Amino acid sequence: MAQAPWEMSPQKFCEELRRYKLENHPFKVHPFFLDWEQGKLPLGHLQAWAPQFYAWLCVIPRAYALRFAQLPWEDKFAKYRNMLLEHLAEEAGYPEGKEKPHPELFLNFCEGIDLPRQKVVSAPWLPGTYLAVDDFLYVNHHEPFYVSAAGSSEPPNVELCERLLPVLRKVYRVPEANLEYYVMHGELDKEHSELVGSIVADFAGEGEATRRRMWEAMLRGFGVHQGLVDSVLTALRSPANARGAVAPLGG
Repeated sequence: MAQAPWEMSPQKFCEELRRYKLENHPFKVHPFFLDWEQGKLPLGHLQAWAPQFYAWLCVIPRAYALRFAQLPWEDKFAKYRNMLLEHLAEEAGYPEGKEKPHPELFLNFCEGIDLPRQKVVSAPWLPGTYLAVDDFLYVNHHEPFYVSAAGSSEPPNVELCERLLPVLRKVYRVPEANLEYYVMHGELDKEHSELVGSIVADFAGEGEATRRRMWEAMLRGFGVHQGLVDSVLTALRSPANARGAVAPLGG
């Protein structure tokens, strides 16, 4: 019987966690993202997905605030407080306004694909979006910060952004001014990947039970993005959509 990842040594576990995440995350293997990066995804499908992704994106600052709240207030955790607080500020937007909140950058992207921001903000949530948001908040609220960090999607998101940017420019003709969200995350998530990787490495030695919870957090992270996309595709195929009741928002 093959050895379970959490039965590996802490170092081997960290290597396997990263490898599995990069090779199997929905950003890498889901037909929706594969079609998108090949320029084959209908614009209407992208316009239908964007409001659901935006809804989840708006929850990230809340989730990271919950992750930060899991930190014990002891000196040995001080470096992690600084890491997570910086990450939270980047997502939510710095108080002095030197950088825009990431949801605002994504709204700007939506405008670049002819999707008015008001339609994005006011779009009703699909079932998969409710589940994705609920599970993401649950994990960050109920799991130790080093377990929820293991579920991070930053490593595969770096590669996704790098693959999508040329297609967004050449195929979907998105103006450069509307691509800041993807340009930024192609770079910023490299730093975030190192951050979460260092946290996982520091705590993988806590034992098999911890490593198993980290692995499960990663799989739940997969579920967030797969659930969002699958729910959109289901709505687009539904009889109601065929009658125009759930048409892509930008159509």
